[in-house]
Amino acid sequence: MVERFWPGATPEAVRGAVEQLQASCQRLASDGVPVRCLGATFVPADESLSCRFDGTAQAVRAAHELARTPFDRLLPIYEVDIDG
Repeated sequence: MVERFWPGATPEAVRGAVEQLQASCQRLASDGVPVRCLGATFVPADESLSCRFDGTAQAVRAAHELARTPFDRLLPIYEVDIDG
C-alpha cells in the first residue's frame, strides 16, 4: 500500500493521479514488469490517499516515478477476506 498525504486534494485530482498510476502500471507490465494498481481510497477529512498494488516495492516505486506521482510511505499489506 502506498500512502500520500495530500493537503488540498480534490476528488478530480485524485482520480487523475490514480488514472496516471494505472497507466504507468500497464506500461510497466507491457515491458515485463509485473505490477498492478488494485484500487485507491481517498479520505478528504484526513487529506490522504491510499493505493493498493500487486507487485514488488521496486515495481511500485517505478510506477510512481513514471507517473510523476509522489508518495509518503510504501508499506507491505495483507488483505483479509471476510467473505465466507
